Amino acid sequence: MDSVSYEHPSVNRPLYSFAEADRIARVTSNTSRRWLKGYHFWYEEERREMPPITPGRGKQDAVSFVDLVEVAVIGKLRKRNFSLKRIRQINAYCRLTLKVPRPLVTQKFKVAGRDIFLEDDFDVLVDVGREAGMLAWREVLEPFLEDVEYENELARRWWPLGRDHKVVVDPDYGFGLPVIEGVGVRTEIIAERREAGDSIEEITYDFGVTPDQIEDALLWEKPEDAAA
Repeated sequence: MDSVSYEHPSVNRPLYSFAEADRIARVTSNTSRRWLKGYHFWYEEERREMPPITPGRGKQDAVSFVDLVEVAVIGKLRKRNFSLKRIRQINAYCRLTLKVPRPLVTQKFKVAGRDIFLEDDFDVLVDVGREAGMLAWREVLEPFLEDVEYENELARRWWPLGRDHKVVVDPDYGFGLPVIEGVGVRTEIIAERREAGDSIEEITYDFGVTPDQIEDALLWEKPEDAAA
């Protein structure tokens, strides 16, 4: 029997707009909507339907925390040049093997996914090659999954910069938006205050945060500034 609790109110309730999900998952505009709801396009005057990555999600026009994590996982694979067709096949194969409807957001995938992903008889990876599949797991998926915390087998909390940084996405804090861990102040508020000209000292005093926490918040909200 499936032990994964998909009824958990915090992780399954609608929290984000599609635009917010795109921003947090670091995918391009309108991507979350297309991957979660499916879409259609016209080809030679014929309407063609593309199903969502995960069938049976429902018709809600908002994104839950587990939806968000799933989009982030898919986004990592897309950056490794996995086609959506292959990702759908991977997801379907993992659903069958792990016996859960949404494997990419379960602890089962974190524990057993590597073996499934790299099985010799798993021909889903033919188009990208076995070596590309191994690199995708070792360099992209495995580090990502280490930064996800699970509860009752389901993704429950996510550190988008890694656990060494104090930015966490938790559906119970900050309306599910990224916050400073242990404080609950939304990172976007820290960034707004800094852009308005407030000093680090003023922000630490007003919110009870440390300069290191402010630095992490700004690193998440303004990665382009950190890279400059």
